[in-house]
Amino acid sequence: MRAIQQELDKEIELHKKKIAELEQLKLDQEKKIEGFVEFDQTIKRLCNNMALTEAELYVSRGDQIISWIEALGQDDRPGRIYETLKKHFEKVLKKEARKEGKKEKTSTLPKPKLEVGRYKNPATHEIIEKIKRNPRQLEDWINEYGFETVRTWKV
Repeated sequence: MRAIQQELDKEIELHKKKIAELEQLKLDQEKKIEGFVEFDQTIKRLCNNMALTEAELYVSRGDQIISWIEALGQDDRPGRIYETLKKHFEKVLKKEARKEGKKEKTSTLPKPKLEVGRYKNPATHEIIEKIKRNPRQLEDWINEYGFETVRTWKV
């Protein structure tokens, strides 16, 4: 019976040590929370005193923030903020890929037509004559300079 009592006493001591460690962790965590609150208040006070916004402050610290996030990515357990950012940017990339994959809608309205005649490019002094359809060079000018500009080049 005495052996069982000694074994229980050892267990109790181990649990007391564990409880003491947990209580210390709780105190440390409370200090950290106080530090976070004080840090937040300090940032707000500085922003008010220096006429800054928090966004401007973050932009000024951009390189350090990027380095911190990259370091998080190298960690085995990067944390919630890294995972949240990762999901966000994956969604953004998917949206952009879908947008790029879509064809641009072309107008079904008839294209405006240049009048029959001669057109002189003021930059190159080339002259092209349009009889029925636009010659390839005239189409190139329209693509490069725009229809409204080329229209004014009629001689």
